[in-house]
Amino acid sequence: MAVMDYVVPVTKIKQSLSFEIKDFYKMLRTWFKERGYKIEEKEYAESGHDGGHKTHFMWKCEKKMDTYTKLIIELNFIADTKDAILEDEEKKKTVQEGNVSLTIGGYISKDIEDEWGMKVKTGFERFFRELYDKFGKGQKFEEYEGKLKKDIEAILYDIKTYLKMNRYD
Repeated sequence: MAVMDYVVPVTKIKQSLSFEIKDFYKMLRTWFKERGYKIEEKEYAESGHDGGHKTHFMWKCEKKMDTYTKLIIELNFIADTKDAILEDEEKKKTVQEGNVSLTIGGYISKDIEDEWGMKVKTGFERFFRELYDKFGKGQKFEEYEGKLKKDIEAILYDIKTYLKMNRYD
């Protein structure tokens, strides 16, 4: 079984605004694909209630760094919105207006191919794997941690910028 090393604490963004959920969803997908992450959509749900909509999706985005290591970013999005119509000179546009909550966090998954899992039977062997992670791959793991931190900082910045720039209130 892979070992998870949590690098970045979970960050939460909450906002009330008017925006287009479909465009936001596409922006996120594009962002992760351009940076080499594979997106696994764990959950996606849309439901209508009291004249509004609730949209929820949860992603696990993985980027394989080598045969032993993956970077993983988990994203959870919840929006409780109502449709609003904007009139702009000649066009009418439907946007969603309401509350958005997004949580994002990341970790490094080590021993993804379970090379040590089958072999580890005693405390000594587990200790040896820890030594390997620290001294054999330590420099690489520091690089990967830095990369993961930068990617999460970048996606958070891009999400905040997108929500700020593409709002209609």
